[in-house]
This record gives sequence, C-alpha cells and structure tokens, in this order.
Amino acid sequence: MNIDGDYFFYYGLVDQRKEIEADLVQIIMQDKRGLFYDRSYGAGVGEYENTPGGLSLEVNMKYDIATAIAKRNQEVTDGTNGTRDRRAISSQSAIRIDQAPGEVDVQVLYIPYFDYQNPGIVRVPLTA
Repeated sequence: MNIDGDYFFYYGLVDQRKEIEADLVQIIMQDKRGLFYDRSYGAGVGEYENTPGGLSLEVNMKYDIATAIAKRNQEVTDGTNGTRDRRAISSQSAIRIDQAPGEVDVQVLYIPYFDYQNPGIVRVPLTA
C-alpha cells in the first residue's frame, strides 16, 4: 500500500477504506513509545526486524498489533457529529505472520465498523 501526504492533507476527502488502511499501516509500523505526545501509541512491528523467528515472534507481534489497533479505536472518530467512522476491528487470530529466510510478512485482516460485511487485509513486509 502506498501511503503519501494525500491521507494527511486531504483527510476526510479520500476513500474511507483507504484512509483506514493507511491508519492501520501507520499504527502497525509506529515504534512503541515513539511519539512524545502519546507514549502508548504504536505496535512497533519494525522493532521485530532482524529478530529470530519463532513462537515468541508470533505471539508478541500479534499481541502488539491487536493492542495497538484497540488503542487506535479509542482515539479515532466514531461517525457521530457528521464525521466518518474510522474504527476497525481485528484480533490476534486474524493476524497472519509468514516467516521465510530473510523476510517476515505481516497480514492483518480487519473489519471496518462502517462496512462490517466487507473485511479487508493490510500487508506489511519486513526483513528478518
């Protein structure tokens, strides 16, 4: 997914699903405790680069992603007062981590609140 300034500068004018996907990619890649104004924001998936694969990678990364998405849902608009509903649902069982020599691919199945009958997938490639 290509994330550029359009999602920031044209907030609310681009496709709602693409806006949610851009948010999810950003929250997944944001370092844990990396933002000075919200230290609990971010899954920190990038911190798992160059770590050995295995069960701890599967469990910890899935937990961090699911927790970050849940915290994101507390911060984004819920569709009241004429705004767009930007919340999305996901869980640890809806996150897939494919490990191969030299790379880790993360796929997050999410369900947007505004269109719950049409789930989507966000993919984030990493190097291991």
